[in-house]
Amino acid sequence: MQIGATLVIGILIIFTCWILAAGCSRAHIQVTNQSGMSLSNLVISGLGKMKRSDTLAPFSEWHTTSPYHRGYLIQFSFEAAGQSYSTNTDACLGHSGFCAVWFTIGTNMAITSGARY
Repeated sequence: MQIGATLVIGILIIFTCWILAAGCSRAHIQVTNQSGMSLSNLVISGLGKMKRSDTLAPFSEWHTTSPYHRGYLIQFSFEAAGQSYSTNTDACLGHSGFCAVWFTIGTNMAITSGARY
């Protein structure tokens, strides 16, 4: 009984450390489409790696994570009504640990971004 309990506690400790270590170099990203148009070919990139989504319906959100590192920008791009749009943010520049970045696409297709640490 005692060996089983020790094994379970050990597994929980390892799993907790793994989760904490995995989150240290990722930006948690939220994209909100307030444009009223479907967006396609969404790409979020940082540190040479990308996350993609085929479409984002009007008035919906997409939550993902993307790797980042000090000194790198997080870039966001998409297509709508035959036009390409992109922006980047230095939201995680000079920071380590958890970072939350959000992109909001407005009705005029303007992209607003921000960050929380």
